[in-house]
Amino acid sequence: MDNWAKLLTAVAAVLGAVAWPLALFLTALLFREVLRSAINRIPSMLDRVKTASIAGVKVELERVADAETEEKAGKVTPNQKEVAARIAVEKSDLGPQPLLKELDRLCLEFDALRRDFPSGDIRTRAMTRIVVQMRSLSPSLIEFLDAYKGSGSAGSRLAAIAMMQMVPMSADVSWLEGRFSSEPPFLFYHAALALQNALDSPGASEKRLQEIREAARRALERVKSFNGVPDHSTIEVLETMIVGTNSIAPGHD
Repeated sequence: MDNWAKLLTAVAAVLGAVAWPLALFLTALLFREVLRSAINRIPSMLDRVKTASIAGVKVELERVADAETEEKAGKVTPNQKEVAARIAVEKSDLGPQPLLKELDRLCLEFDALRRDFPSGDIRTRAMTRIVVQMRSLSPSLIEFLDAYKGSGSAGSRLAAIAMMQMVPMSADVSWLEGRFSSEPPFLFYHAALALQNALDSPGASEKRLQEIREAARRALERVKSFNGVPDHSTIEVLETMIVGTNSIAPGHD
């Protein structure tokens, strides 16, 4: 009797082990068209989620540009850092390519502004909106810094400067100093801000600090030697680094 009981228990265990896989197989077989349709919809659902995330990034960029007053727009603000941190979280889901596409759009927009609009306060404000948005994208794309530094586009080089403003330890002091010889005033004003942020960055060695101060001093001499009226905002930033003044105003184009 005991042997029969053991046999029945063993048979029941085998049937139990087989039943669930068999039931799943029959379910998949019966509903294979429905399952196939659902699986085929997964990529489009993911695309919609990604599209919504990209749209959210664009909204963040517009908001941060709207939030900065003209008086504060010249400097990196806590609000810009906060938006940059949120976008960095989005990058983990989106990957870098959508963010690069958005940064490249801003670069092209900057180049178009310089090409198509006359110099003046309106153009400067529009350019400042662009650089504020570039800053918010920059920490997420810092690994692409060299590509933007080497670009023939002024907008792309501005993006590189924005990266260095947001990540001061990445600042290429020699390259930034070179901006004062070859760029329009708007870019070398922001190059001056990048140098200042690098100077204020905690943990920088005394050798690097001295390198930055010397670069600022040479840049100041170069700006003051330009024909015509030198850019006052750039001079103020550079003098702050050399003699410790504190007045900083938005740059001009």
